[in-house]
Amino acid sequence: MKKLFITTVIGPITPGIIKSLAEVTRGFKGEWVTSKVIKLDGHFSAMMKVGIPPEAEAELKAELESKFASLRFFFDDVITEVGSASRPLHLTLDCGDRAGLTRDIVNILTNLDLVIEHMEFNRVHVMPIGQTVFSSNLNIAVPQGISTESVVELLEGVSEDARVNVL
Repeated sequence: MKKLFITTVIGPITPGIIKSLAEVTRGFKGEWVTSKVIKLDGHFSAMMKVGIPPEAEAELKAELESKFASLRFFFDDVITEVGSASRPLHLTLDCGDRAGLTRDIVNILTNLDLVIEHMEFNRVHVMPIGQTVFSSNLNIAVPQGISTESVVELLEGVSEDARVNVL
């Protein structure tokens, strides 16, 4: 049976870095069960759920840190979630930007006990209308008993011009 752990790695983007990380993992008979990579301004951050024979775990971690000295690695155990059943909800939210908007969105979601699994947002200045537009993609876990409509209604309340689309 394979041991599961989470690896988070942060550092500068170099050609083939993700492929090289995967090759080292495979060299220890490990595999990436799930991975997410984000690139931004010449840097990247990646999270991988790694499955590996238990006897190779420590050696793989040491090899990653040694071979990729310019990267920062963080290792953590997989957390098995315990709790009530939830369903995924994927949304987009678009509106005019304002100070505190992201905070207000996060507060709405956390006050409903929703789990934010992914939140990506962008702010873009639109010259023809002379304002900055806020656009967000959200993946959230919604507990049973909370309707999609109530989540949409609350999120549309963050701004007069807010528009929420369920994907």
